[in-house]
Amino acid sequence: MPLVRWCLKRGIRSSQVEEILRESFVHEAQQEIQNAQGAFSVSKLSVMTGLHRTEVSRLLAGERPDRGSHDILNRVLGLWASSTRYRTAEGVPRDLTHEGLSSEFARLVAEVSKEVTHYPILFELERIGAIEYVANLVRLKVQEYTPRQDHQYGLNLLSLDVVDLASAIEANVTSRDRDPSLHLRTEYDNIDPNALPQIRRWILNQGAEFQTRAREYLAGFDRDSSGAVQESTERARVTVTTFSYAEPIQAPKAIMPRKRGRKRCTPQ
Repeated sequence: MPLVRWCLKRGIRSSQVEEILRESFVHEAQQEIQNAQGAFSVSKLSVMTGLHRTEVSRLLAGERPDRGSHDILNRVLGLWASSTRYRTAEGVPRDLTHEGLSSEFARLVAEVSKEVTHYPILFELERIGAIEYVANLVRLKVQEYTPRQDHQYGLNLLSLDVVDLASAIEANVTSRDRDPSLHLRTEYDNIDPNALPQIRRWILNQGAEFQTRAREYLAGFDRDSSGAVQESTERARVTVTTFSYAEPIQAPKAIMPRKRGRKRCTPQ
């Protein structure tokens, strides 16, 4: 199983994965109750998740990792890059004012989240090199935030992609939708390993261009990005995930068995 192989390579134990899974069950069950506007109770979560009430209470009492910080950064960058309100006539993200709560950047962040001010967002985006200051304005340098060495974030992102991929396959196989979802795969397994850096760069550039076109197209339908009048409370979600992976095919390393037992001493 790819997930297990990924964890083994990084020294992630089964107990850690199980803890994340249990915590996710409780978190998602809470969200389901909230969406249904139901009354919250530990017993209800226990029935929904199959976890004992004491386990549910323990997970509720523990501090959850911040799941929203990475998402907020990406949403800010995405809205800045795709919304016509923050782009020039040529379609390039504009330099924004950033001083004060009425600045353009403050309004941008407020569109994404009302729970955080724009100052910590500015700090983090500058720290990771996503923005730069030009005179009294702030300029966008990158259009996506990918944290490194954050295994928790990687697992969360993996779970989201797995759910969407499984849903797309299910819809295509069962013909639930008239128009099929995109699900394509290209693989070659006899490539010179020395060519991998060149191949990675080419795929990355092509994928980035495709994602840019996809975002520009979808932004025209998104009410937040386009500023379209919301005629109903119903919403739909569209996800386009692009990924590739290239690695040398290595033969498994053989570990020779060692002889056991005490070595006999030779008499002097």
